[in-house]
Amino acid sequence: MNTLGGNAPVLPQEKSKVLFADSDIDFGMPLWQFKEILRLWRDGKSVMYIAKWTSRNPHEVFFALYEAWMAGKIDDIEKAFATGSKLLKGRE
Repeated sequence: MNTLGGNAPVLPQEKSKVLFADSDIDFGMPLWQFKEILRLWRDGKSVMYIAKWTSRNPHEVFFALYEAWMAGKIDDIEKAFATGSKLLKGRE
């Protein structure tokens, strides 16, 4: 639900939080890069490793994986949330 503009009502600023405002996150990428992120993830690479390999922000890699999980393309997103997680480790 978009509550920040368009035809939807705008939330009062004092009672709202805009997510990812003022961040350098790019929410788009070429399809080949998205597929490369998924291939590397399936090969057991960490989010940090994938970010370095693809020259992407680690958060963008995470969001790509999350999108893939929501679409049913991967089923092991919980690894990115675990303690000592793949999000933080540079496992190769």
